[in-house]
Amino acid sequence: MAGIISISVFVMIVITGIVISNQIIAKKNQVAQAFGSIEIYLKKRFDLIPNLVAMLNKYLAHEKDILLQVTALRSQVENAIEPKQQIEASNELTKMMGSLSINVENYPDLKADKQFLNLQFELTDIEDHISAARRSYNAAVTSYNNNIQMFPGSIVASIRKDKIDTLLEIPKAEQKEVNINQLLNN
Repeated sequence: MAGIISISVFVMIVITGIVISNQIIAKKNQVAQAFGSIEIYLKKRFDLIPNLVAMLNKYLAHEKDILLQVTALRSQVENAIEPKQQIEASNELTKMMGSLSINVENYPDLKADKQFLNLQFELTDIEDHISAARRSYNAAVTSYNNNIQMFPGSIVASIRKDKIDTLLEIPKAEQKEVNINQLLNN
């Protein structure tokens, strides 16, 4: 009888371990999927930047240095290997775009250009999507981290050698959203 109880307890422990391991895998996959969403929106932004730069080059010859820096940062983000490097480079790109000061009033042709207005709208929309994707990523990371740090998941996670993921944090100086309308009307 003791043997049956021992085997039953062992089987329950194994089944519980398998269930918890599967939960950890599911949470880890959610983190990867959430980061994938960020990458999609960053790619959309990167694809939009050359159009914006080309449009602005047409009107703003004296802003060329800033536009070249934006283009260089875009390449740096695309070439980043680690997700954290990609996010840091993207944050620097956001900061650079925020420092781009354009006085639309001095460029009436630019202000009236429908293509420019469309690019402006698309960029604002993409920034909103990036912000939402970052929130989703952080929620997935928090859920995963909780799963591997709380008992009994912590036991299975230590056996699997799972490590906590880092939340996506944006430095305080960069936490404000880039308001292209405000930039263009400075």
